[in-house]
Amino acid sequence: MDNRRFVTFLVCFFAFTFLYNGLIAPRLFPKPKKPAPPALVENNEAAVPAAEAEADGPENTDPANDGQPAVAENPGDAPSVVVDDGPAVFPNRRVFIGSLDPQSGFFLEVQLNSAGAAIESVQLSDPRFKELKDDEKQLTVVGTNSTDDRTFSMAVTTIDQQLAKHKLKLETIDWEVVASDDSIATFAFEAPDHSLRIEKTFRLHSADVPPEQMQEAFLTDATGFTIEAELKVINLSSEPQSFEYELQGPVGVVLENVEHTRKYRDIKIEFVGEEDDVVFGAKALNKLYEKHIDAARDAGQGLSDDQIRGKLKTSDSWTGVFRYAGVDVQFFAALVAPLDDRPEAERLDNKWIDRTYPVMVQEDRLDVNQSDISFRMASSRQTLPAKGDSIVHKFAFFVGPKRSELLDPKPMEADQVLDYGSWFGFIARGMHRLLSFFYGLGMPYALAIICLTVLVRGCMFPLSRKQAISAAKMKDLQPKINELKLKYGEDKEKMAKAQMELWRKHNINPLGGCFPLLFQFPIFIALYTCLNTAVDLRLAHFLWIENLAAPDALFRMPVSLPILGQDFNLLPCITVVLFFIQQKMFMPPPADEQQATQQKMMNYMTLFFGFMFWHMPAGLCLYFIASSMWGIAERMLLGKTSKTATADAEPSVTVKEVEATDTGSKKNGSKKNGAQEKAPAKEKKQGFFQKLMEAAEQAQKQAEKTKEKQSKGKKKKGR
Repeated sequence: MDNRRFVTFLVCFFAFTFLYNGLIAPRLFPKPKKPAPPALVENNEAAVPAAEAEADGPENTDPANDGQPAVAENPGDAPSVVVDDGPAVFPNRRVFIGSLDPQSGFFLEVQLNSAGAAIESVQLSDPRFKELKDDEKQLTVVGTNSTDDRTFSMAVTTIDQQLAKHKLKLETIDWEVVASDDSIATFAFEAPDHSLRIEKTFRLHSADVPPEQMQEAFLTDATGFTIEAELKVINLSSEPQSFEYELQGPVGVVLENVEHTRKYRDIKIEFVGEEDDVVFGAKALNKLYEKHIDAARDAGQGLSDDQIRGKLKTSDSWTGVFRYAGVDVQFFAALVAPLDDRPEAERLDNKWIDRTYPVMVQEDRLDVNQSDISFRMASSRQTLPAKGDSIVHKFAFFVGPKRSELLDPKPMEADQVLDYGSWFGFIARGMHRLLSFFYGLGMPYALAIICLTVLVRGCMFPLSRKQAISAAKMKDLQPKINELKLKYGEDKEKMAKAQMELWRKHNINPLGGCFPLLFQFPIFIALYTCLNTAVDLRLAHFLWIENLAAPDALFRMPVSLPILGQDFNLLPCITVVLFFIQQKMFMPPPADEQQATQQKMMNYMTLFFGFMFWHMPAGLCLYFIASSMWGIAERMLLGKTSKTATADAEPSVTVKEVEATDTGSKKNGSKKNGAQEKAPAKEKKQGFFQKLMEAAEQAQKQAEKTKEKQSKGKKKKGR
């Protein structure tokens, strides 16, 4: 009865929690929207209201060019124009390095923009990486955002203070394009007071391999996925110049399969030294924003986005020297690593980047998990003592798939980005290698998953065989257990004791059926992790399945169902049906009402698993289907074996024999009752479980004797 209530409680609790979080809470208690900051003019660091900016701004401006002074369209290298002693103005230009042609040797095509001299987008040229919704286009990994934020845009304090007078910012003003070709592009900007000159160079390396070896290079060569960014600041004045700069991290990292994914954008940082690694998601960042907004509201103030970022920089930043910092999603990552060859001690004492802090690029108010998040890197104070002095800081920017062969080499050494888990990570890595091995033999990934299933279940066959034999013995002993129940009635203690004795005589371990489950649990977790991180399953086809890394999505339903969504997925239905069949085959018929209720609860839990599997990758469901079919065939094959093993076992023990054994154990030194037992030489070697039961029985007997002595002593004292 207690077990039935406990199982009922668990089922009701999980069902209520699932329904409450998915349906009730979002409708009854919608998340309040944040107050919008006052309208600001773009490119104005001082946050001037729009009406005031229109009154004070220059008359001859081009609205399409971020409010900058209008210039004539000139696609070529136009000479700079100085307006009202302001900064030099250059035409907006887009520059491309790399290529989408996989035979060109380039792994990436990088689109650069002279506005901020920043990276606008990065696409992969590997033919296997297409857009999920349009297989004619190569995948864009960085730059999918609709905001004006761009990767590697740069802010310099002293220059931005001068540009603020003209309502401009270094991150959005157009820089001069100094040089560009297929693999390199250089931009330059000079401060309005001619004190500093900044040069920003982007380089992309191509693979020097024959065209027929490009597919192998895509899998192993991390250099082709790495953009080298070089910052050079030169002192143009005769006075010492001090400054600080900020770099924008990767923005618009692609988020795919939004309806079904369990992995959203995360900021991941690993530090040089002993500092703890960072894994920071959109929910945590949203809480920081709400904290600062609520504090300002309580003080009767409002905060703009720039002001919130300032508070994050001072109070919620990471000050360690990072080996890499980046944003990753399920299958892809965009990581930044300093190319600093100095010894570790010197890097820690004289840091390039003083602090790193998170920023919200674009908030999704319907689902905060889908928000676009990134980070900014703020440098330490830099000083150039004399004219002509310069500093050069270089960074490696990796944009590509999450493969260990690409992430493990220097300078990233970002093995933690491939999140296999801390407990069963080594198993997941091994399974990933096995999948790659089977695929390397020429198998499609669907067949590779089935082969992996056969390999795993084949290794577990000895345990499954013991489980089948034990289940058959338990089933044969069920009538005798029913007799014991009738004999002892409500005396649970005697009933349990007699049942244990019956199992011991037939060499049955009640926990034997749990061992295969204990072995399967880490395998299941590791396989789930493996399939969730195996980028090669993305867009892998099988029958009607177009993507093994996502639900099979047989067709779109006319309406979106709560929890399930709008896609109808067939594989979870097949998985649940096979689970039901296995339960019918493996579970013995219920001996009483309590067992019948427990089996009903198991059926409900199996149906609940169907809802859990609904959003699982098709590759994982394929594993469960293959595993269930193997288990059904295995049980049918082992049926004869288990019957033979049961027939060859010891003769059946009757209820009278159990009673005689029980009576004999109570009489110390009784030779007659002891003679009814089997000779010790004929007994099978006892296992750990049998020894444990005997020790428990002896302890119980000893406790009963002690209790009898104490009661007799009390009676004597009473007399």
